Amino acid sequence: MAGQNPLVRTDVDHLPSIQQEELARVKQILMDEFAIAISRATQPWKKHGKIQTIALFGSYSRGDWVDEPESGYQSDYDLLVIVSHPDLTDIAEYWYVAEDRILRDPVIGRPVNIIVHTLDEVNQGLTRGEYFWVDIARDGIALYELPGVALAAPKPLTATDAYEMAKGYFDQWFAGIDDLLAGAELYRERGNPNLAAFTLHQAAERAYICYLLVRSQYVPLCRTRHKGTYAERRTMPSGFRIPRCANVLPVIGSA
Repeated sequence: MAGQNPLVRTDVDHLPSIQQEELARVKQILMDEFAIAISRATQPWKKHGKIQTIALFGSYSRGDWVDEPESGYQSDYDLLVIVSHPDLTDIAEYWYVAEDRILRDPVIGRPVNIIVHTLDEVNQGLTRGEYFWVDIARDGIALYELPGVALAAPKPLTATDAYEMAKGYFDQWFAGIDDLLAGAELYRERGNPNLAAFTLHQAAERAYICYLLVRSQYVPLCRTRHKGTYAERRTMPSGFRIPRCANVLPVIGSA
């Protein structure tokens, strides 16, 4: 999709040197492991797959991060990776090893959240004026950018469109919470605390997803806590796009 790339910032000079070094290390790991992941491919889309953009967003791009290791709190790095084919957004297939290396790397002292999308997905969000993508376009910093890649110019989201979008998400996600709570109570009454706790977790997760979608029109698709595996797009309710990320339902870009 044609357009002038709004990620006009390409440097991280506002960050302390240690954060700059960490981000350079994260970027290199992502590039290296992606190259390995597609190195033995035979399908053209995979063999010629490309990382088109790696963008820093959230608090470290805005300049309002928190770095207080003595109190145990450090803001996460939030990174958007744009790739050349939808199948390359599969975290388990193409990005899990990179995530694991980043997690274990002694040079990287902060948590890293990674979301992976195609250029079309990002541009669709920008042309619809979705807050999440517009914020990235406004505040994001390109750590890597393939020449010729252009993001769409963000368009304003009208109040009417914002309301209709939020209402649709609310109607879809809020409705099932009461049923899950009722199910949890039933399991408790039947003396099955494990299923009661599991169902309560599902209710809480659904409420959180509802909140994120209504607030920002975006929710990450994340690996489950118990085995580190990833939910698939086909298992999720229809009606909205679900991206992929590194951690379990973080409010990406908030800290």
